[in-house]
Amino acid sequence: MTSVSWINRSCVTLFALALIVGASVSSVHAVGDARKVSVVSFGLFGDQGVFRREATAAAQIVAGRFGGGPIKVQYNSKKSGAATIETLAMSLETVATGMDAENDVLFLILTSHGSHAGLAVKAGRLEQTLTPSNLAHLRGPIRARPD
Repeated sequence: MTSVSWINRSCVTLFALALIVGASVSSVHAVGDARKVSVVSFGLFGDQGVFRREATAAAQIVAGRFGGGPIKVQYNSKKSGAATIETLAMSLETVATGMDAENDVLFLILTSHGSHAGLAVKAGRLEQTLTPSNLAHLRGPIRARPD
């Protein structure tokens, strides 16, 4: 399989996953209006502007469709960038502190090149790989809000 066909297949898979999650959240959102929807969207690969555009557009679509909680969009460029594993961790922690685990919804949108090892993070000279286990450990402490 060529790298282009693998990337195309990965994009289709991620898009399908977003549709499945979006459909399930849509029905949940309709039930309770007290639900807050937060969006964290990161364009991780700075050498191509498509990831900045995808991160920005996806965040706008989700926020427009599901209502306005906090929206955090970060992206990288060829020269620099703020979308690193560390800033993703900080963003998730910040958003999590204001969320109610029982009611609120967090959309995490990550767009980049990927492989079996994880997602490529390229911000100027910085190169990292966001592995699935890294991502699992990044989730912030989302607690139920006191009544």
